[in-house]
Amino acid sequence: MNHDDQAAIAVASTLTRRRAEALAREAAQMLDDAGVPFNQRTWIIASGADDLHTARIAAALAAAVGPSPLTLHDRTEPDGLIFQRRQPGQRRGGIYLNAEWQSASVRIACGDPLVLVEGLSGWFNPRETLSPEDLHATLLLGE
Repeated sequence: MNHDDQAAIAVASTLTRRRAEALAREAAQMLDDAGVPFNQRTWIIASGADDLHTARIAAALAAAVGPSPLTLHDRTEPDGLIFQRRQPGQRRGGIYLNAEWQSASVRIACGDPLVLVEGLSGWFNPRETLSPEDLHATLLLGE
C-alpha cells in the first residue's frame, strides 16, 4: 500500500459490533501508516439488508473511519455493480460485485470471505454460486 492507492474496506455485517470496530481500527491504522488519505478510502458495510444489526455496525464504524465515506452496499442498484469474470477452472461465468470494491487498487476485507462476497454481490447472484475466491481481497483481516 502507498499514498496513491484507492482503498476499499469491506466490513461484514455479521460481525459483532465490537469485532467490527476492532477490525476497522486495525485497517485504518494500516492505511494511516501507508499514508493513504481519508478521501481515498471507501468503507463498505457488506450487507444486503438494512436492518438494526447493520445500523449498529455502522454506528460502531463511524468513529473508526474518520471523514472517509461509509456506505451500505445496495444489492439492487445496477449502477453500483460491476460484472466480474471468473478465471478458467473457476465456476463458469461470473458475478456482479460492488463497483467501489472492484475499482479499488487496495481491497481490505474484514470478516468471513464468503459472507463478504455475498454482502458485496448483486441480489441475482445465488449464494450457492458464490466463492471466497471471488472476493479478490488484497488483505483479509480476521473473522
